[in-house]
Amino acid sequence: MNKLKKLCFMTMHELRLLLRSKWLLNFTILFIAMAALFFFYGLKSIDSNPTEVKYGLESIGEIDTGTVDPSYFGLEELPNEDEQSAETNKSVGYNRAIAMLMNLSLWLIPIISLILGANSIIADKEDGRLALYKTYQMPYIYYLISKFIALCLSLIASLGIAYGSFGIIISIVGGEIETSFLLTFLILNILLVTTFSAMSLLIGAVSVTRMQGLSLALFIWSFFVFVYEFIVFTAIDWIPYTQKLKSILVFVLLNPIESIRVWSIEKLNANYIFGPEFLILEEWANNGILTNYILLTFIIMIIITFIVSNQLIKRKG
Repeated sequence: MNKLKKLCFMTMHELRLLLRSKWLLNFTILFIAMAALFFFYGLKSIDSNPTEVKYGLESIGEIDTGTVDPSYFGLEELPNEDEQSAETNKSVGYNRAIAMLMNLSLWLIPIISLILGANSIIADKEDGRLALYKTYQMPYIYYLISKFIALCLSLIASLGIAYGSFGIIISIVGGEIETSFLLTFLILNILLVTTFSAMSLLIGAVSVTRMQGLSLALFIWSFFVFVYEFIVFTAIDWIPYTQKLKSILVFVLLNPIESIRVWSIEKLNANYIFGPEFLILEEWANNGILTNYILLTFIIMIIITFIVSNQLIKRKG
């Protein structure tokens, strides 16, 4: 019980340090700016969609005049029956904005989590706080857990402020967002924060200087975002045709960014973009297997990073 109280105290201390971080403040401002930009872009994308104009007489209907100007025949523009109402257009615009924010999160949240988490541990090494921690005779795992919880809470709070302001704007202007879009968006951000916050502990445990930690964070981020796809494309050519589908699904599960991307696409009922070969994803989604597989791989990744980070800090401590 005494150790649990110390863990809570350590977590609150780490949380206060992170909330005062200029990095976190700058990232919050960045997300607010991007949310506002995509909010207005989503609405403009609806206004810029071309609509088909039909001419004719209300008593007769549409009349085709070929290439001749319809005004020569006294025809008027007919109302477009398929045209959506203004409120529906707004709703579609908001959903598009959230879809763009999802792609933004898949790119930015991993690198932000890696940088903040790694710098937090490296700063303790440089300032001597980690050496002081040894005198308390507390397990290093408590130190890592406090860092992990504080980092997750601070990033989720930052995203809540940024995207919460986006939601307030929508509610003020009277717009509506599909529940599936909003729920998927929230879960996507939480999964990204927790997974890459755990990975940042490993970077912090390995790194000695801030520059080394930043380099490793950029390397891991670029590997999962860019390099990983080329590795999969190369490796899949060496796999027998009958095993290609299962192999691709395994490769997807090994990359948290791709796992979350596939999961969010399926939750938004857009899995048709994968093609008929991947109808198994829809079957897994209906049975809940896809979500279970993704959560299981994330839990395993987090546990592995905690174990390895704990051993590295012990050895270097």
